[in-house]
Amino acid sequence: MTENFGALVGWGHHDAGDKIMLRLESVNSSEAARKHDPDLSRFLMTKQQAAILGNYLVQISGLTPHHHRKRGWVRRLFGDQAQSRSLG
Repeated sequence: MTENFGALVGWGHHDAGDKIMLRLESVNSSEAARKHDPDLSRFLMTKQQAAILGNYLVQISGLTPHHHRKRGWVRRLFGDQAQSRSLG
């Protein structure tokens, strides 16, 4: 088995029906980071595996899970921009 070590610098996904293609970008040196030349890894997983991985990462981070809340009437009426402008 080959082990690779690096710093995670980006990620993305592609919804593939009942599966997800997870794309991870990593660099194994500061030189690769400076050149913006990441290594790419792709993993095909079920949506259940993705949920389990996501929950695990939230758990070990010590953060609380982010739950989507229903949009309030201000956001429904004026969009997400109106709420953020009124806060700042």
